Order: sequence, then C-alpha cells, then structure tokens
Amino acid sequence: MVPIILTYDPRWTYTPAGRTPFWASLDTVEYVTGLLEEIGFAVQPLQTDETFEPQLREITEKYPDALAFWLNEFMPAPSGRDIFTVSVLEKWGVAHTGPDSRALELGLNKEATKEVFRKLGLPTPASYVVYPGDFSPVYQHRHWDGYVIVKPLLQGNSRGIDETSVIPAGEPEKIREQVEQIHRQFAEAALVERFIGEEDPCEYTVPILIAHDGRTAELPITQIDLAQIPAAQGRFLFLDGAIKDEKYYLKIPADISPETARKVYSYVKRMVRAIGCRDMARIDIRGDASDLYYLEVNVNPGKNRFSYLITAAYALGLEYDQIIAFIPYQAMQRYGLEVPARLRELVEPVMSLFTSAPEESQGGWA
Repeated sequence: MVPIILTYDPRWTYTPAGRTPFWASLDTVEYVTGLLEEIGFAVQPLQTDETFEPQLREITEKYPDALAFWLNEFMPAPSGRDIFTVSVLEKWGVAHTGPDSRALELGLNKEATKEVFRKLGLPTPASYVVYPGDFSPVYQHRHWDGYVIVKPLLQGNSRGIDETSVIPAGEPEKIREQVEQIHRQFAEAALVERFIGEEDPCEYTVPILIAHDGRTAELPITQIDLAQIPAAQGRFLFLDGAIKDEKYYLKIPADISPETARKVYSYVKRMVRAIGCRDMARIDIRGDASDLYYLEVNVNPGKNRFSYLITAAYALGLEYDQIIAFIPYQAMQRYGLEVPARLRELVEPVMSLFTSAPEESQGGWA
C-alpha cells in the first residue's frame, strides 16, 4: 500500500484543554495519523524543520510512490519568512494532496484573486494595493462614494480587520493611517477596497468539493447572519478577527433564492477551474440591495471540526472522517495510485455527491 508522509509545523502544540482542536495543532497530527493507519496506510509524520528535506529525500528514494499529505500550509524557512510546504514537495517531485503552490499563491493574494474575477467578468469590489513606503495610491485613486475597508493583502481569517477598518472614502489621511497600521502589524501591503453593504448588507460563503477529474460537488451555501453579530463603529456589520472562529452566526442553508443559488454555484465553478483549486475550496461573497460581489477564494479552506466547509458538509449528513479521508483519496486518484478498498468505502458518501459529468479543464480562464 502507498506510504503516506504527513507533514506538520514544528511550532505546533496541543490544543488547550476544553477547546475544540485547532487544525494547526498536534491534535490534528495524531487524529489524521490514526485515521490513515486505521485504513491500513503506513504513515510517517514529518516535521517541516531543517531535517525535513533530507528525510523527505530518503523516504521517497526508498518509496517513490509515497504520497505527502501536507497538514501545514506554511513552514519555517532559513530566510525567516515562511514558505509553502507544497513548494518543497514540488521541488522533490513528491506526489501530494491539495493545491499546488501557484494556486496557493494566487488565492493568498486578495488583489490577484480579484483580477481573476475581473477576467471572468464577475462582480468584485473596486480596489487598489498600497505597498510599504509608497502611499501615492491613496491620493491618486479616485475614491468611491461611501466607505472603504482596509485589509492586509495576504492575511486570511479576518486578521487585521476590526472596527477601525472601515473609513469614509473621502478622507485619504484616515485611509493612509489605517494602511500604515497594516504595514506595521503585518509587514506587507494593504488592500483598499470599496466597502460593500453600508445598507442592507448580506454575506455568504460557498464551500465546494472538487474531484480529481474536474467534477464539483455543491455543499450548502452558508449565510453569515449579520443580524447576530455586533455592529462595528456602531453601524457596520461585518466579520472581524475577534469573532471569526465562534460560528454562532451561521445559517445553513442560506436564505437565498434557488435562482440566485444556481447563479452563484455557476460562478464558483468557473472560479475554482480558473484558479486551479483541488479537493476543496470556499468562496466569500458580500452583497447589498443591488448585487452580490465576490471577495476571496479560500484555496486551502479550514478543516477543523467546526470550520465553515466542514459545518456545511455536516448539514448533508457527512461525517468528519469521511471529509478528511476525501483529501488523500482525491490525491491518489490524481496521481494514478492504487486506492485501498477501505478508503474507497469510507469516502463513498462524499463521492455520491458528485453526480455530474466531468467538467472542462481547470486550466485557463474558461
């Protein structure tokens, strides 16, 4: 049977007692190891530290058909800045789960993702990027009526977004001040984006599963019930980093018309093909009374027990182990590796969702 290399970050620790286990934790390493061993795989957990590449090379020389299941999207590098774990796997030609480094880089960069939306002709808020040391875009761009929201360009999970993030569009000095705060806090560029939903806001996230042959399975569109969250600045309703993980505000399925849902799923499938998503993805949408706007694509969505995608899958009766097992199952299919009967049996309820014919290639802007 194909051996599985399980990568994890050397900085991970165990989740504190009484908390739902974080994905980025040693709890996950133990859980996934146990799940795969129960299926029958030989599992080799590897920390992505200075010994990672030599160990990886040794294992793959001995087992050229080994599959790497990377648990940690990022790993420490000698430069001091984290790099994608999958980029090292690509360097050594190792078969692996999940998206490649190109898709991860594209999904991580909010403005690059929005460029994909624009090329596909999909609605996305107007925006521009402000890099450290050059604040000219703040003064050169014609600001829109209403408000803007200032975000870190590369961060996820609403990091860097709080009650100070939404600013009147006609006040460039206040925008610059918030941009400088992002530069100081994250040492990266800031995204200035037209704020959607001053009046009648709505927000959704769309989780989707992706088979190795391009087919997609629709998980329920999840609504962020903005009426359940506190207003920022006494007026605006949006998710910030302080409450992002609490999930008390989810409504599954979303209160959205069947016609709108069909349109959203159609757009989402075009996005995941264009970006090159694999296995699973999640797209964030925000709207007002006039339209829905596509904000981000989560190429590597959260996979802890109560993340958005997992919670949506529960609504269809799927179990946690089935969803996690789906990841190596698709990778094995993608690389033409022999799939053990126990794994095929475990993911059968997930695969039953894939009823359509294979869709067109994920390459290009189709």
